[in-house]
Amino acid sequence: MKRKLGWFGLGFAGAELAAANLPPLVCVPAAAFLALLAFWKRRRDVRNPLLGALCGLAWFALFTLIFVQPCRALAGQTVTCTAVVETDAEASYSDSRLRGTLRLTEINGKPARLRVQCSSFPGESAGERFEASFALSSLPDNRYRLSRNSRGVYLQAEYLGSYRGLAASAAPRFALFRLRQRWSAVLRRWLPKRLDGMEAAMLLADKSHLEDAVQQAFRTAGVSHLLAVSGLHLALLCGLLGFGRKWKFYKPLILLRAAAALFYLLLTGMPVSVSRAGIVLLVALVGDFFLLPPDLLTSTSFAAILLGLQNAYAPCDLGFQLSFCAVLGVQAAAALTRTEQRAAQDKPAAVKALCQVAEPVQTAVLASLATLPVLVAHGMAASLVGVLCNLLVVWMVQPALQLGILLLVCNAVPFLAAITNLTALVLSLWLKGLLWLVRCCAALPFASICLPQ
Repeated sequence: MKRKLGWFGLGFAGAELAAANLPPLVCVPAAAFLALLAFWKRRRDVRNPLLGALCGLAWFALFTLIFVQPCRALAGQTVTCTAVVETDAEASYSDSRLRGTLRLTEINGKPARLRVQCSSFPGESAGERFEASFALSSLPDNRYRLSRNSRGVYLQAEYLGSYRGLAASAAPRFALFRLRQRWSAVLRRWLPKRLDGMEAAMLLADKSHLEDAVQQAFRTAGVSHLLAVSGLHLALLCGLLGFGRKWKFYKPLILLRAAAALFYLLLTGMPVSVSRAGIVLLVALVGDFFLLPPDLLTSTSFAAILLGLQNAYAPCDLGFQLSFCAVLGVQAAAALTRTEQRAAQDKPAAVKALCQVAEPVQTAVLASLATLPVLVAHGMAASLVGVLCNLLVVWMVQPALQLGILLLVCNAVPFLAAITNLTALVLSLWLKGLLWLVRCCAALPFASICLPQ
């Protein structure tokens, strides 16, 4: 079987996802059945994904035993903790309160590494440290539990009082978070309302100022992935440094692209979709550095293994599932395109041109079909105009990102005020056109249908 690592990784991630959703006792006979199939001589063609599934089940059990169970054993206790406010914190319903994830670094005077969900605690911004009393409890068994597990959160905490402020955390991620906030403020200062939230979401993964009406329009039109920083955005941005293949300093350019990709990963907070794309891009750059041909399926599966080793619940994240399924759809479209091109080699020029026109359509269709099972599993809505809208607006994302970067650069140089104004005007008109196309697609009859879970 070709792409052995690719099939192994798919089996590994699939087994972790199944183990997170199935009762523990079901996983034991499932593992025995997979072992039987893996070592059945007549089934050598499926041995790699089966071995990957076995390893995924084994790692999930080990991860749960070593990391998850000690955390869950604290449920029901009242403890005094040193907490750090994480970057997902947002304003709570009470004044001077936040809600979000807390990282507990000390519990009853002992060092700890524990993330908890808290609905209300005193604070103003991410990176703050404080000491307080909390009542720890298990996460409620609802639709958000596995999503929180995928972020390393296994308990919820109720703030009880005894607040004592401490020095703010000096971790680099908080410095990058504040830098992202400053750049987002620059975009909001130069761009009109409604358009500023779009640009900040696409470029900086900051959705805090994204209007609900805009987000709903993108969702109905089937292009909500454009507002969530993912592999598409990372590839478009790093593609700016993809020139000079025949130059003698091409390899230093590869290192520069890798550094830019790593910086962008850290700047956006490393959501799962960006982490997956970042790993795939870094693997491709390593292969390019040593003149080795990249393989998207193998690199994607390698990313799935790394993310699954870091957290066995990572495949439960919706972004993880949509991202990996979309990659499989793109791979299927690429295979179909190669077959069509081979068949059209001896055909007239009109047939070859038709194959070139069909390529983006096939990619959009198969990527949409590949993500459909995930949408059904989560009871989400599917867009019937998603293929059309993707073909109309995806090409507009790269200029929007480039103009956003140019706006940030020009704003940092005082004597470039005229260019900054011009860039802001062009970017505003471009984003207005993009939003108009999205709204036109969203307004079409039967644009969106709700899927049964």
